[in-house]
Amino acid sequence: MGKGFLKLFSSKKSDDTSKPVSQVEFLRDFLSKHNYVFSNDFQKNLEILKRKHLVDSFVVTNFDGSIVAASEDTSQSEAIMGTAMLSYIKSELSDSEAVLIKREEGWFMLFALDKKVFIVRAGSELASIELKSLALELSILLEENKEALKKERKIIG
Repeated sequence: MGKGFLKLFSSKKSDDTSKPVSQVEFLRDFLSKHNYVFSNDFQKNLEILKRKHLVDSFVVTNFDGSIVAASEDTSQSEAIMGTAMLSYIKSELSDSEAVLIKREEGWFMLFALDKKVFIVRAGSELASIELKSLALELSILLEENKEALKKERKIIG
């Protein structure tokens, strides 16, 4: 009887782990209604990424706290604080991917990728995969902007 009960229980449990089809369909529908067309204007592209990922703001810094890019005017102290916080947590918990902090006004999230720190503020927390996606898109955008600036300098100079 015990084995039969366990088989019945495990089969019911495995049935409950199916993909949330209705949620996936909702997200696909939602994203299909928004056309994210990037332009040659770097700041406009940052705004597009904010809307696309449903975040309030983000800052990209080097590990020394110097700001590489920001979606809004942000204080240098926030960039240094976020970078220092992530560095400390990484030193204590080296296998950690992201840091999510719930604050009164929303969520404060830290994520490191390609020698950069991504500091994100949003009304709700982002999953690790969402943070990584945003960080990757920002990295690509930064690299494209860097290349465009190099070409512009060659034309002018």
